[in-house]
Amino acid sequence: AEADADPARLRKEALEALYGYFSPLTGGPAGGGWPFGRPVHSAEVFPVLQAVRGARSVEEVLLFAADPVSGKRTGPVDELDLPPHALTFPYEHRVLVVT
Repeated sequence: AEADADPARLRKEALEALYGYFSPLTGGPAGGGWPFGRPVHSAEVFPVLQAVRGARSVEEVLLFAADPVSGKRTGPVDELDLPPHALTFPYEHRVLVVT
């Protein structure tokens, strides 16, 4: 976080940015919804978080495939491949803000 940033606000806005970006209806790179079958790359998350007011730098992004029914997650990956008929969905993002 920038020195004068409120960590709680920064975390809240970072979570909002992530949920917005991964929204199947309004997210995605063009903001018109996540394209069916488009994979998720960890590298594309950095600019989403970096754009949040008060973020100085983003040091690490970890992606996990998750089962929303069981809550089970896989280990971290650099890319989440999606089947051609599948969409992303925002699920329990976690953000750590360091001051």
